[in-house]
Amino acid sequence: TLFILAIWLVRLVSYGRLTGLSGKRVLDLSALNDATMCKEVFLAYLNAALLEPVLAIGGMEQVMGQELAINIFTLGSICWWIWMVTDAFDYTDICQSFKYHVDLREEAKENSKKYKWLRMRPKEEDAASERRTLAGSIRRDVALWFSMASIGAAWLPGPVSHRDVMHAYAIVLLWMVLHHSCRRATTWSAGYLVTFLFPSTALMPMEYCLPLMDTFDCVEDLEFVESYRDYVLERTGIELEILS
Repeated sequence: TLFILAIWLVRLVSYGRLTGLSGKRVLDLSALNDATMCKEVFLAYLNAALLEPVLAIGGMEQVMGQELAINIFTLGSICWWIWMVTDAFDYTDICQSFKYHVDLREEAKENSKKYKWLRMRPKEEDAASERRTLAGSIRRDVALWFSMASIGAAWLPGPVSHRDVMHAYAIVLLWMVLHHSCRRATTWSAGYLVTFLFPSTALMPMEYCLPLMDTFDCVEDLEFVESYRDYVLERTGIELEILS
């Protein structure tokens, strides 16, 4: 209970800074590359760790309630982290949105009858939804909170041992490294502690930055970079300054 109250107190204190996305932010492409490498290490561990609870559950001849519950929660936590980290570094949805809402929108407007099968969300509605996600997504942040709560439970009298939460220790440690790497690449909101406790605020900006590092499929010339910066500004309120 105290842990949950502390999390919500931090959220309440930093709410204004999290929701007020605006202004210039520096994007360091070299640091972004380092963050991508840290992500690969993180995902490699998560994929390897995924097997242990699966084998433990499948290999139990006599399923014990406590052991079963611990392994199920561990499995769920690992899957949650895999989804969150993969989603943050997968920028295909951002490229798709940029292509349709910037390159194709005007063409569709000019010949609305021909392209009446193409329906696009209003820009204002789309931007508002995205800014809410960038300000913090509870369904993503809960992955870290569960890992930290598991570690806390191991230090309290009870059935949970430190061995049971070994993966939680490793995940929090790896998150510390990835979080620092992401903040070195770019920081869009709040302070160090806040973005650490709310992973989505540090991770979700990555998917907007990664297209600018992809010189094979995305970046063709400065005209694209300028157009993409305008798109990011319109959708998130952030004006990127690129350091290469």
